[in-house]
Amino acid sequence: MHTKWLERFKIALIEEDIRKVDVLLLDIPEFKKIDDLREAYTLIQAAKDKFEKEKSKTKSKMNKIKKAKKFLNIKESEHYLDEVY
Repeated sequence: MHTKWLERFKIALIEEDIRKVDVLLLDIPEFKKIDDLREAYTLIQAAKDKFEKEKSKTKSKMNKIKKAKKFLNIKESEHYLDEVY
């Protein structure tokens, strides 16, 4: 059963399926073998690192979108003022 969990976690990590990772993290088995425990720890750390990087990329993209939106709003306001005056 533990090897099935490890395999499913690996697949979810490779597929970058955060929902599957979340579900698997809610049901971590009790590992009896130290090697399985180490592998699980390594996989969980890899998932954390991967999703933290994705979070950072998403935050950066959101900031760029906000800046572009602000720029477009300024340009739209300037265009409106040019038409009015």
